[in-house]
Amino acid sequence: MHNILLVDFSRCVFGEMQKLLHRSKSEYTIGKRVVSAQCALSALSEREFTVVLISTGGCTAAGLWVCHHIRKRSQIPILIMGGNDHFQLVRKALAYQVSDYLPGRFNGSSLLHSLNRLQSRLEPDRPKRNLPSFRSLIQLEGQQVHSTQVIKIIKAYVLDHLNGDITLKKIADMVHFNCAYLGQKFKMEENMSFNDYLLQQRMERAKFLLKSTDLRIYEIAAEVGYTDTDWFYKKFRATTGVSPNAYRKQKAFTA
Repeated sequence: MHNILLVDFSRCVFGEMQKLLHRSKSEYTIGKRVVSAQCALSALSEREFTVVLISTGGCTAAGLWVCHHIRKRSQIPILIMGGNDHFQLVRKALAYQVSDYLPGRFNGSSLLHSLNRLQSRLEPDRPKRNLPSFRSLIQLEGQQVHSTQVIKIIKAYVLDHLNGDITLKKIADMVHFNCAYLGQKFKMEENMSFNDYLLQQRMERAKFLLKSTDLRIYEIAAEVGYTDTDWFYKKFRATTGVSPNAYRKQKAFTA
């Protein structure tokens, strides 16, 4: 049997997967299920698995963070499912030599097909070996982390979710780090607070949309994460010195 480490950020596919593997009489079994990046790295340091299966649950950046740290120590096959099909995220997955990337909702037939393809490349009688320790990469509460890589993941997440409700607390919970510590690390790396960075990116996206599209102001506000158009007007004016409409007219005049 091939032993799967299921990293279940979605917290909802474990039961479906067990039934799927049982019905299909698969050669795979779920050896352990974890729901956080930290627990995934600890599990890999404690026992041997044949494949790592990451169910992102919309947390593709967290899944890629796990891939990054696995690839520092191991070439174990990795499958990602449920991820965003954004080109940049797929490209990152390929850079980490992910065996397959299955975007969208859980699809049993696609997953079985991917596992079956992978099985032909696995060595059924691999000798046991001592696994390298992953525990040194991170400690509880995020007291020791590779800060530069974590900040890159945060920035990638922000750019991919500008139209959503983004908070540092939500991201910290997603990657299981202390929020205050993560905020300090971000400010140290970027010379600005996380909230200032988020505002900067939202305003840059808004300016781009004002210059390059005919979207209405309330539509642009929604595209950059503001459900209150009046609040968007206020933040845009405070950042640029002019209203969104005036900015659009200025750029149209100078084009």
